[in-house]
Amino acid sequence: MKGMRVNTYNVQKFRSEETEIEEVGCFVHLGSVVSGSGGTEEDVASRIKKANGVFVQLYPVWRDLNISKQVKIRILNPNVKSVLLYDCETWKTTNQITRGL
Repeated sequence: MKGMRVNTYNVQKFRSEETEIEEVGCFVHLGSVVSGSGGTEEDVASRIKKANGVFVQLYPVWRDLNISKQVKIRILNPNVKSVLLYDCETWKTTNQITRGL
């Protein structure tokens, strides 16, 4: 078992009956990174990396001269943007995050 505290000064160890629970600084839940600081920077960075990975997988499409620009944009939106912006409504919006996107 693992546990995490968010924005707290409590340093008492987690315990379940007689078992001590390992404390972690961040974890991934449903594809989103949850950090102990309560911020969203780690989650946004993770999303950018995942979207970049999808973009790289589609390099053959981007390089194909027989596919029109319109079709490439229609491929980009559901495949890359959806990965990038998944769960973005839960992000704390800051200027730094907005610039990064």
